[in-house]
Amino acid sequence: MVQSTADGQQENGGRLDYDEAVLEVAALIPPGKVLSYGDIAELLGSGGPRQVGKAMSRSGSAVCWWRVLRADGSLPADLQARAEVQWVAEGTPQRGSGVLMKAARWEPGESEHRRIDEVAALLPVPKRRTPLI
Repeated sequence: MVQSTADGQQENGGRLDYDEAVLEVAALIPPGKVLSYGDIAELLGSGGPRQVGKAMSRSGSAVCWWRVLRADGSLPADLQARAEVQWVAEGTPQRGSGVLMKAARWEPGESEHRRIDEVAALLPVPKRRTPLI
C-alpha cells in the first residue's frame, strides 16, 4: 500500500502507479462484497477492465483478490476453486460457479469515496495525443 513519510507526503513524489491505485481500491472492499474489474476502473476514473485485471494479475496477492471479479461474477478458472473457499468463508452471495454480482457488489460509502478520490488524484495525468489536423 501507499507509504507516507513523516510529513504525510508520498515516498514516490506524491504519485501512484496504476497498479498501486488498483490495489488501494481493492483493499477497501469489505468481506462478503465484491467489485468487478470495470467497477474499479470507473471508481478511479482511469483505465478499463483489462488494465485492472492486469494490475491484479501482477500484484493482486497483496490484497483480497477474490473480491475483484469479471463483470459476470466469475474469475479465471485457475483461481475459481481458491476463491470459492474465500467466498463461502465470507458469506459472499454465490450463484453457480461465481458470485451473484447484483447482491454482492460493494457500494462505497462517503468516506470510502473520499479515499478513492484521494487515490485517483495521485495517478499521473494520462498523456494525450495531439489531434492530427
